[in-house]
Amino acid sequence: MGAEASGPLDELLANIPEAVVESFTPEQRAALWNAAKPVSWRKHPINIRITFPFFGGRYFVTIVGGFERRELGRIVRDRKMHPLKTAGNVLFMLGVGGAFYLAAVVGMFVFSNLIEF
Repeated sequence: MGAEASGPLDELLANIPEAVVESFTPEQRAALWNAAKPVSWRKHPINIRITFPFFGGRYFVTIVGGFERRELGRIVRDRKMHPLKTAGNVLFMLGVGGAFYLAAVVGMFVFSNLIEF
C-alpha cells in the first residue's frame, strides 16, 4: 500500500489506542483496510457524471449502472435512507420530462416548417 492508498486506514488507526494498533496482526490490518477503503464506482459499465452551473451554484448528476452486487438487506436499507419519492426527485424528473417534451415540440415545429418548403 502506498502513502495515498493507506489514507483511510491511517485515519481509522489514528482513532484507536496505540497499544491496540500495535497488537494487530497483518490479517487484521488487511481486514481493516478492506473495511476502511473508499468505495470505488469506477468498475461500473455505465458511469455518467455531468456538472453544470444553475442559479448561481454548480450542481451534478451521476448515473451509474451495471450488475447489482449489493445484498438484499443493503438494498432495503439504502432504499429507506434514500427514497425515490422526495420533493427534489419529483421536481427534477418533472423538469427533465418537461425539457424533453419541449425539445420534441420544438423539433416537430421546425420539422413541419421544413416540409412546407
